[in-house]
Amino acid sequence: CLFSAARMTRATNSNHEMYSGGFGYFGIVLPRFGQAASYFALQNANWILVGLDTAYIDHDMDPKQVAWLEQLVNGRGQRKVVLFSHQQLFSRLSDQGTNLKAKLDGLLTGRKITAWYWGHEHQCVLYDQHQDWGLFARCLGNGGIPEARNREVRNAPQERAESYVTWRRLEVNPQKPWSPRSLALDGPNPDVKGRENDFVPHAYMTLQFAGSQLTERVFLPDGTKIFENTIS
Repeated sequence: CLFSAARMTRATNSNHEMYSGGFGYFGIVLPRFGQAASYFALQNANWILVGLDTAYIDHDMDPKQVAWLEQLVNGRGQRKVVLFSHQQLFSRLSDQGTNLKAKLDGLLTGRKITAWYWGHEHQCVLYDQHQDWGLFARCLGNGGIPEARNREVRNAPQERAESYVTWRRLEVNPQKPWSPRSLALDGPNPDVKGRENDFVPHAYMTLQFAGSQLTERVFLPDGTKIFENTIS
């Protein structure tokens, strides 16, 4: 997972980097980016952007990183906090991040996190604001690897159509109560020739920070905008 802004690139650790021992990530990527550690923070007068390492300990965080994050967030002043990670805190379509929830419970229940962006699942799922924690969560893992279309998503009600894709509404699953209602991206993937209707469409998101406002935009690979939302 890459984060780029103002000619700076930062990379968060993921499970596949660790499957290979982490040598490429720690030995090549971080030195090349001039990145001192596998977790990081950037801030301005209104925002703190935090990249987490949720893979060195798989789908979890070590106590040192948790303490660093808590100190950072508790000293934020009036700044809003946005988290980025590879693994998910919760999911409507996959497993919940039980260890992450346990480690960050105080920050979550204290409503100290404004938004959290993750990947891992090769889906695009945009969650409604969390009813208890107040955060906006986004799964954005459909950038490149083809993923078979999910039957539950394909059968969900259509909220709106954009270009050749459809946003479908997923209600709360009682078996996964952490996950709010959400919009899931569905439709054909024209990049998988001959099997276009079998795979989830690719997309990517940009974030624009203007003062205390954060504008999210989702685009198809050809640059067509299919979603826009402002968090303030």
